[in-house]
Amino acid sequence: MWTALRVWTAQRPIAALTLIALVPRLVAAIFSQGYFAHDDHFLIVEAAASWVDGFDYNYWLPWNQGADPTPSGHSFFYVGLHYLLFSALKFLHITDPKAMMVVVRLLHALWGLVIVRVGYRIALRFSDPVIAWRTGLWLALFYFMPFLSVRNLVEVACIPFLMLGAWRLVRNTDGPSLKDAFIAGIWIGMAMNVRFQTIFFAAGPGLALLLQRRWVPAIAYGLGVALPLAVVQGSIDLVLWKRPFAELTQYVMYNLANTTTYGVLPWYNYLLLLAGIFVPPVSIAVLFGYFRRTSPMVIWLPVLLFLAIHSYFPNKQERFLLPIVPLFFILGFVAWEQWRIHSTWWRDRPRFWRGTLVFAWTVNTILLMALCVSYSKRSRVEALYSLRDQRPLQGLLIEDTAEGEAPMPPLFYLGQWDPTIIPWTDKSADLGTYLQDLTPGQQPDVVLFIGEEDLDVRMLRTEQAMGHLRIIGRTEPGVLDRIVHWLNPVNRNETIVIARVERAQ
Repeated sequence: MWTALRVWTAQRPIAALTLIALVPRLVAAIFSQGYFAHDDHFLIVEAAASWVDGFDYNYWLPWNQGADPTPSGHSFFYVGLHYLLFSALKFLHITDPKAMMVVVRLLHALWGLVIVRVGYRIALRFSDPVIAWRTGLWLALFYFMPFLSVRNLVEVACIPFLMLGAWRLVRNTDGPSLKDAFIAGIWIGMAMNVRFQTIFFAAGPGLALLLQRRWVPAIAYGLGVALPLAVVQGSIDLVLWKRPFAELTQYVMYNLANTTTYGVLPWYNYLLLLAGIFVPPVSIAVLFGYFRRTSPMVIWLPVLLFLAIHSYFPNKQERFLLPIVPLFFILGFVAWEQWRIHSTWWRDRPRFWRGTLVFAWTVNTILLMALCVSYSKRSRVEALYSLRDQRPLQGLLIEDTAEGEAPMPPLFYLGQWDPTIIPWTDKSADLGTYLQDLTPGQQPDVVLFIGEEDLDVRMLRTEQAMGHLRIIGRTEPGVLDRIVHWLNPVNRNETIVIARVERAQ
């Protein structure tokens, strides 16, 4: 049996890698509930789901903005696909938010397999089957990939498009043909429709082709990039805003005006991220390999441009670098392996590298198993989901005077878009006076206490302003939330206490 399996794996490595990659992604799709960051839920799921129900959660649509509508600076392509999917699910009477998200995660899991399949092909193009297999196996089983692949992050959803474009650029030994360059441009242009910032990657292949004096493929590539942008971004914005590229223009203007709004980190921050994300010391080998060899220039340069520009830009969030992570690994790992195999020092010490791999795979496997079943932002999701039976709600008071940063409630799991949301973070302010200015229909009837710090004092203060409170639920953070908080206390790790206001009849 094992002999037959090895033969089949050797004969059909892409199929084998696909099956290996599919298993943890299916597990993550079923068990890894919740959302990873603010943007992958509130800018995608909440927006699309609210449109299906006739609301506009973020007020992105011009007809909901009043007399002077302004673009929000977000691509409507990816969120629009979710709108179409949620509309289809609603037509099929699949309306439970958790069931809907299982479908979303399953589709993302399948889409993420493109990274593994194409990654193997790219590695094989510049190495041998053994190195290509090792590269594909890492891409299939990296601890963070299944978890991130099933999230709604535009930084991850755009990766398969970049991979497909990169493959078209390198699949021929004598460089991309006119057709390949054009199709590569289309794929990379589609990535830009998902994530605007991939424009920094998109500039790289064109620049590389110009440096190689391949004028005609460079022009074909540029036309390929422009085509999906014109068709998708141009047409959507033309319909919504009566002018093409309105959202892209606003995106550029917003980022130029907010270079330091979300924090400033040193220029080498992303290098440190790359030095850690691939599991040290393998990650150090990948860094060495990437910077040791600059070929193939047509995809090495785009990765470098993306990394350099993001390193220069003051606002650095770890997820911003995700679009190039698989390609960076492929280029670095292949170059490292080819150098290591021919290195006398490493050839004389085979046990050292084997020990390194055993350590890295052990750590990677433990993290992979944990992340595939991790429920991110569990307390927030479960708090809102538990209130579905309490609908309709007049309003939610998000009481977070403990830390003063009330999180946004994921109303998608509540299934109601119109309750008044009151974030209350100032313990010295007069809540009773504030509530008196609201109409009876706006008065909150449920309070979410974020965190249990000084809970008795906070509840007493709230009761004095709102009336008697009856605790109806309590939701706890998931294991992942606890670990992330332990690693960095800046990340919230909140228990949420749910209380119903019982007013006198």
